[in-house]
Amino acid sequence: MNNKEMIEYKPNLISKIRSFFRKLFHSSNSSFDNTQTISRTNDRETDKSSNKKDFIAEIKIDTNDIDKVYKKKEFLDEINGNEEALNMLSVDRLKELSKYYDQMIEQNNLKIQKLKANT
Repeated sequence: MNNKEMIEYKPNLISKIRSFFRKLFHSSNSSFDNTQTISRTNDRETDKSSNKKDFIAEIKIDTNDIDKVYKKKEFLDEINGNEEALNMLSVDRLKELSKYYDQMIEQNNLKIQKLKANT
């Protein structure tokens, strides 16, 4: 006996029938399905990447805005009850301070009106 020869595969009847039906039903749809799934996955990947970019852009906070709010609060705390510091301010700075207080008063009035409307 010579065991070095290649073994020939002979499909049995069931596997022949199975392969016949696979060729019959799956060959025409397989290329169409593959292109659709590829395009769908590409669309999903681009949507995910754009969603990540949008999310990251929304999360980012401008540090200059935070610094401005912090400096305003620090400035108001310094002026609060300190007449000398208030007298040392320039006219432009006093005008900015009055604008800021006017904005605060408007915001508080809006909050009061909303609370009155709810009750």
